Amino acid sequence: MKLRDSPIYHERQSFWLCAKHSLNNVLQQEACTQADLERIAKLLHDMHPEETGWLKFNAHKNFLGFGDYDVNVMTAALNENECDLKWHDNRTNIEEADLSSSIGLIVHIQPEWFFRRGHWFAIKYLDQVVTAPVVPKTFVGQPRAARSEAEREERDYEAKTFEPGFWNLDSKSPHPEYIGDRDCLNIFLHDLAKKNRVHVLHVVPLKTMSVSSSST
Repeated sequence: MKLRDSPIYHERQSFWLCAKHSLNNVLQQEACTQADLERIAKLLHDMHPEETGWLKFNAHKNFLGFGDYDVNVMTAALNENECDLKWHDNRTNIEEADLSSSIGLIVHIQPEWFFRRGHWFAIKYLDQVVTAPVVPKTFVGQPRAARSEAEREERDYEAKTFEPGFWNLDSKSPHPEYIGDRDCLNIFLHDLAKKNRVHVLHVVPLKTMSVSSSST
């Protein structure tokens, strides 16, 4: 089974567009383009130009146009797709989070190393049985096994059937990675937090946010 035959939508990393990839991966379609995010970033900048400082750069994106969009741009993009972002309170354990209304998670990691950039990636729960290609660990990034992305795309991999569960759709990974059930997700996020500063955001339908706001 080839990677392109996988039923899971998975964008790969390009420039500093991890925000775009995370949005599309969690929505499982190309819902947002770079042009969309550039438009939103400009709109946010024009609404509050006083927040840009004396250099007048757009604080919501990379000034060279390579991406690096902030959470405000991502939230506005999700709003255009009838969704919203809800921050998980880091003062509580992830095990306590109610994921029943979430259509997925967007995670931001900031490595402890000072010069390493932060990174957004998506986690998606698929509630059906999925048959997807399995890429052996020895193949990932090995020049002799796959010298280019094109060779990885053309390689035939073993197909495996996975039970409903959470998937790591990190754009820096060459393929979707199966996490497993809720307990496995908790372990995955705890392990991630051992080496990074981690923020978990729930992607929820807009109507869910409006209901929860009116009930408080």
